[in-house]
Amino acid sequence: MEIPAAHPPSRPASSGTSGTGAVEQQPRALLGYPRGAWLIIGVEFWERFSFYGMLAILALFLTADPLHGGFGWSNGRALSLVGTYSGAMYAFPAFGGYLADRVFGRRPAVAMGASVMLVGQWLLVYGAYAASVRGFYAALFFLILGNALMKSTLVVLCGETFRADDPRREGAFAYYYLGISIGAMLSGIAVGLVSEHLGWAYGFAVGAVGMAIAFVLYVALAPRWLRGIGDKTLSPSKTHSRSPPGEPSDRGADTRAGTRETWWRIGLILVLAALLCSFSTGWNQMPGSWTLFIQHSVNRSLGFFVVPVPWFSSINAVVVIMVAPLVAALWVRLAARNRPVDIVQKYFFALVMAMLGNLLMYWAGLIASHGVQAPLWMPLVAVSLLGLGEIVAWTATYGVVSRAAPAGFASVTMGAWYLLTLGLGGYLAGVTGSWVDSVGFTTTFAGIAAAMALTAVVALILRNPLLRLASRAGVAL
Repeated sequence: MEIPAAHPPSRPASSGTSGTGAVEQQPRALLGYPRGAWLIIGVEFWERFSFYGMLAILALFLTADPLHGGFGWSNGRALSLVGTYSGAMYAFPAFGGYLADRVFGRRPAVAMGASVMLVGQWLLVYGAYAASVRGFYAALFFLILGNALMKSTLVVLCGETFRADDPRREGAFAYYYLGISIGAMLSGIAVGLVSEHLGWAYGFAVGAVGMAIAFVLYVALAPRWLRGIGDKTLSPSKTHSRSPPGEPSDRGADTRAGTRETWWRIGLILVLAALLCSFSTGWNQMPGSWTLFIQHSVNRSLGFFVVPVPWFSSINAVVVIMVAPLVAALWVRLAARNRPVDIVQKYFFALVMAMLGNLLMYWAGLIASHGVQAPLWMPLVAVSLLGLGEIVAWTATYGVVSRAAPAGFASVTMGAWYLLTLGLGGYLAGVTGSWVDSVGFTTTFAGIAAAMALTAVVALILRNPLLRLASRAGVAL
């Protein structure tokens, strides 16, 4: 996906473009993009700073000795909760997206979600400071609830700041994902340092400050910068015009054709989601089983400095940031040579990267099983491989899902996508993480690598049928 610099302002949107709350006139631009798009990118940056910051230390905190401020849980129990929480954070945006589309409107839904998440982040600080398990669970509940309203809605709002045919949309989605990556990078560094030197509660407080900034930015600027964007969507039945009296109506044929195309799109989304879900299961080992393994079984010393474990999540983000422009330029070059890379091929690449990363961690586990700590370069390379797979898979995903979404259900479709990929993938990562208490880290990593390899083969087998299905559904892959 190309990450462009500035482009000329787009033409005003026509009144029939959207039906989804899109703007009717050209919004004011900032650095070549609508101000509203930059606002959404900024809010997502700070919200992800908050999310990835707490996720970077969650398993470490849960397994830490109570004498050092943790809960003292077993590895399996902690990884189960991390997986369940990660899964729930991406499972409920499907329902939240429906409320945003059909009940509240997308713009108000984000404000509500941000306020609830802010409460959850500060409850997290209280739960860690007071060693309150109930307070901690209450915090996770509020975070899941607020995220349900925000997650799928933000990316749809970002797209709605442009006309549907505006070529800058793809660039905005790339910046959107870049904002997520920068937030993840900075949060791992900041939270890692603070939690190591001041304690777990202060580490969680860093994430809470990030969420507070996201909330203030949105509440202060959205009324002006997103005016006319994200209103409630009319029911599809109210947007269809009626045939003039005396003229035959072909709405029945149109409806049947539209229904077939909708089901083709749904089938396409489900198969693609299954492929990305497998990659997400492999990727989510990083904040789970990989984190605990690195803490105890990897030599993290660089001279007199010991690399904090949360920094490894930042290294993943650094790779994404550094590689993103190169990947974007590669896609443009291949397309110019009439050799475009479709999304199935990109998912295949991502799955291979996840397989290699887990194989490398399996090798590190074999070394550690002999009573010697694994070298630092092994998790560094493994995390980097995940970053390569992530940037290739996800920057292509947003555009395809937005194109395949049935009319009037953009937020719901994006929410369902999160449920089937990151949600289910996070949950499955928790299931596999719970194996470490019985079979150990090494066997767990081997099993994950095998699953990634199998899914990569399946992706190759399904590529041509998926391209044909996409053609019938009118979706460019």
